[in-house]
Amino acid sequence: MFELGTFVVSIVTFLILFLIIRKVGFEPLNNMLEKRRQYVMNELSEAERARKMSEAHLNEQKAILEDAKRQVKEMLDTARVRADDQAREILLQAQEEAQRLLESNRQLIERERAEAMNAVLASVASLTVQISEGLLRHHVTETEHQSMMDEAQQRLGELVC
Repeated sequence: MFELGTFVVSIVTFLILFLIIRKVGFEPLNNMLEKRRQYVMNELSEAERARKMSEAHLNEQKAILEDAKRQVKEMLDTARVRADDQAREILLQAQEEAQRLLESNRQLIERERAEAMNAVLASVASLTVQISEGLLRHHVTETEHQSMMDEAQQRLGELVC
């Protein structure tokens, strides 16, 4: 069942079909697979390039964010320092104003005390004159003199208090 002629014809036919299929089918298929491989390689390199650009952009955005945070912190620190300075200045002004008012009130009290003392001294002088007039009008005895002195001291005590 083996026939050599059929076998040779089958081999030659197989080789001719193989060459035709190779020329018509395999080369276009191989070209298509090569183009697909190149396309995939290009897409991979493009994806890698895009990833690197994204990383660079992300790092840039992180740097910008860190810079913004630093600036905000500096602004807050500056505002805090200014607020502390203003608070100290306001406190200092309030203390100076309180000291000024205290000194003004002390001067007013001293002035009023001096006026009161002058008024008391004037009253004492007036009482002394009245007592002296009374003594000179009447030659008084020692007991009368003592009672007038007690009365003068009592009036003087009322004026001072």
